[in-house]
Amino acid sequence: MELITRETLEEAIRSNPDDIDARLNLAEMMRKDRSPEEALDMYDTVIKLDADNPQIYLGKGLCWAMSLLDNIPTKEIWDIELDEQEMIDKAMEFLEQAAELDPELTEAYNIMGRLFAIIAQEEDAVDMFKQSLQIDATQLDVLEDLKEITGKPVWKILDKGTWMGEEEEE
Repeated sequence: MELITRETLEEAIRSNPDDIDARLNLAEMMRKDRSPEEALDMYDTVIKLDADNPQIYLGKGLCWAMSLLDNIPTKEIWDIELDEQEMIDKAMEFLEQAAELDPELTEAYNIMGRLFAIIAQEEDAVDMFKQSLQIDATQLDVLEDLKEITGKPVWKILDKGTWMGEEEEE
């Protein structure tokens, strides 16, 4: 299996400027390397090629949420101090857009839930996690987050429609 490097992705983009996957992978790599501004620029380039791609908005939301989710001062990531509320607003805007474009994108709901938990809006956090679990009830990390926020066993929190086991045969 070939290791995908930044150079490999940049070469793929040079040879095919419309390669959306290469651009998205490069943007994600930039984000994970804690270069959100660089990643946001790449996501903006991809939007021009595919404005309805939910992965773009998810990535942009993650860039804005990064310092909050990882509990890292904004100065370390952005080289400037950023307003926490502004970061949350921008992150939520992009995450909501991602979820609107792909209503089954659990990662968008989970990140919104974690952001709501960070800003002590537990009820909204629980709602986001419940939405995510209705799509995929096997997300153990989300179940743990729910339990931590509410202090209740998960089976007491979830709607009866969210079945946690295998389907029963009739």
